[in-house]
Amino acid sequence: MKQIGLGLLLVLCATAVHAQVIFVSYECADGTPVSAAFYRGDNRMRLQFDGHAYALPQRLSASGARYAKSGVSFWIKGQEATLKRPKRQATLCKAQ
Repeated sequence: MKQIGLGLLLVLCATAVHAQVIFVSYECADGTPVSAAFYRGDNRMRLQFDGHAYALPQRLSASGARYAKSGVSFWIKGQEATLKRPKRQATLCKAQ
């Protein structure tokens, strides 16, 4: 039993060492704070705003990086991003 627990612990530690996460906070022109998380080796970003969390897959983009799903999109270009939500105006967001 102890060997299984130790083996699991070693796997979790090895995973934590290789998993790199970049967190970025944005403040949008309409006052919306946005938290974004980018995981190494994953083509999705995790986005949190308005009390909801989203996993948005990366989409094709001529410039910058665009993530979108179900009417929500986040298009990043340098230190700025455009947040689009259903039934709301698009808003410009800046990395903090």
